[in-house]
Amino acid sequence: MPQSRRSLSPDEITAIAAEVSALMQLSRISPDLGRGVPPATEANVPAYIASVFEAAGAISPPVSNEALYDAVNKRISQLQAQLYMMRIEMENRAERAPGALFDDPRAIATYGAHMDGLTQLEKSFGFEPALLAHGWHPTENNGNGWHRWMRPVDMAIVCLPHLGLVDQTVEIAGQVLDPVQLDDLRIGLGAQLAEIIPDPDTPTRFTARLSLTADQVPSASLLPLEVRMTDFRKPDTQDPRLLGINVSRFTCRPGLATQTKAPTPDPA
Repeated sequence: MPQSRRSLSPDEITAIAAEVSALMQLSRISPDLGRGVPPATEANVPAYIASVFEAAGAISPPVSNEALYDAVNKRISQLQAQLYMMRIEMENRAERAPGALFDDPRAIATYGAHMDGLTQLEKSFGFEPALLAHGWHPTENNGNGWHRWMRPVDMAIVCLPHLGLVDQTVEIAGQVLDPVQLDDLRIGLGAQLAEIIPDPDTPTRFTARLSLTADQVPSASLLPLEVRMTDFRKPDTQDPRLLGINVSRFTCRPGLATQTKAPTPDPA
């Protein structure tokens, strides 16, 4: 005996028709849709990814040989660490249980104490070429360290190494051309926003302080910090760039910072 079938409602039919229409349009626009990535496009994927990293690590001259060597050495050290971890995993993991690598008591004994100790140490560095970032002018070195100016974009990003899955406070030291630019500055991780603290002695300088609990820290080793602002200025008639904030130093400290309170005015 045939089973009764439920008829579709007008809303359901409309939704299905919209999906079919979209697929038909895509099929007409791209005849190769569904046949895999074209060989020419596939060959250019590594080149495109390389260009992203190249632009992120660009350095504005002049720069001393010592500073340049330091930047290259840090980037090579990062690659060596990644390759080392990949080799350890490939040589020791079980195909059906990759996580078993971390069950080895020897691995825990070797690395556990060291990793735990690192979460309790302050980590501080300039805006070095080794930091992956988007939405910034090339890295500059003023002889005292690395810094970068934000360029006119809706949102700039900095991928910042953190202390691990622990409570921590991230501080960003920077400056602007005009203190008014700080009015619409927003720095944060998702919905968690940093407190922007102007320097009382030099109003163009500021510190952004972001407190993160352990459950707010991504499990990955990098914090994707988001920077938003709309007020960009030209530094002078000789420099055609439009500049937002200039960031010179990042610092990660264990523990949560207390909220800075504005000073209470003296009674009249």
